[in-house]
Amino acid sequence: MKINMRIKIILVCITFVSYIQGQEYHELLDKKEKLIKESNFLNTVLAETQSSQQYTLESLIILNTKISVQEKLLEVLTKEFKILQTQEKEIEGNLNSLIKELDLLKKNYSTLIILTHKSLRSYNKLLFFLSATSFNQLVRRLYHFRQLEVNRRNKYVEIESLQKQVVEKKKLILQKKAKQSDLTFAKNTKLENLKKSKNIKEKTIKVLKNKEDSIMKAIKLKEFQTNKITEEILSILEKKANKSDNLTPELKLISNNFSSNKGRLPWPVLTGSIVSKFGKIPHPVLSGITIMNNGIEISTNNNKVRSVFNGEVSKIIVLPTGLKVVIIRHGDYLTVYSNLYLVNVNVGQQIQTKQNIGELYRNTSRESNILGFQIWQDRQKLNPSNWISHH
Repeated sequence: MKINMRIKIILVCITFVSYIQGQEYHELLDKKEKLIKESNFLNTVLAETQSSQQYTLESLIILNTKISVQEKLLEVLTKEFKILQTQEKEIEGNLNSLIKELDLLKKNYSTLIILTHKSLRSYNKLLFFLSATSFNQLVRRLYHFRQLEVNRRNKYVEIESLQKQVVEKKKLILQKKAKQSDLTFAKNTKLENLKKSKNIKEKTIKVLKNKEDSIMKAIKLKEFQTNKITEEILSILEKKANKSDNLTPELKLISNNFSSNKGRLPWPVLTGSIVSKFGKIPHPVLSGITIMNNGIEISTNNNKVRSVFNGEVSKIIVLPTGLKVVIIRHGDYLTVYSNLYLVNVNVGQQIQTKQNIGELYRNTSRESNILGFQIWQDRQKLNPSNWISHH
């Protein structure tokens, strides 16, 4: 019984530790799956550009994102490998404990068999029962022999159970070793791909540095467009502030619902990857120059743009380039969608979540489109990455 209790305690401890590590492992696998999905998407986006040897600023931005994703994926693979190693060591430790317990049980079982055999040899079993001087003595003798048989059977069951566990643990160890081997191969492949990506990045930067004048013009144009969009947003907020009435109950409900969905809003495109982050970011080519991004930029191979939440179209801006910007109001919040060449909604129109509001400008020389996406709460610019779901 003591041996059985020790085994149970060992198994309970291992089960608890395995549960905690299992959660961590599954979270890591989820992260790996998302990174692989994003990496595959970026590979698709870059395939056409790389095959035609077109070194553009946008391809460099996407390439930088791809490199970042590849590095994160390598980190995840390294962590996964370490977890598998730890799991293997724990299983081996568990296996060694089980083998020791099994050896001890076998010895005890052998001793029990010998004792039972000696008891049966010492006297005739039937005469032993019949020679009882009282009924109580007969019952005790019957119980003694029955208990010997029960103990023998219990020990046999315990041994059989432990033997099965030993076989299972050995199988698990082989599985962990196989997974580690697969991970090593995958990691080496990813390292080679990362090296190739960095080589392409260096080539792209060299080509683009010879186009500094055109890059500076592009920076100034983007700054002008950013300022124009900001002015229009502030104009909307100014008109709202001049109104004497507060939000209607319906708008207040929309505003509260929008706020409560932070981190769960759908993406403004069906598939995509964030290639330019929120806030001040260094220019990918020109050192010492930073770009202020009031939102995020999403690369997508789908040109359909959709609203991330219920709301009302507040304004449609036409930029000097001919591209359009749609601003949708959600109570106290505004969402901004830029780089559209086609808009299929009107000012004042009520919009539903995931409703198509327009299409992105598509450059025939590349496979991807870039959507500019912003979120404002009154005059405060918010980081959209914190609001959209982490698909």
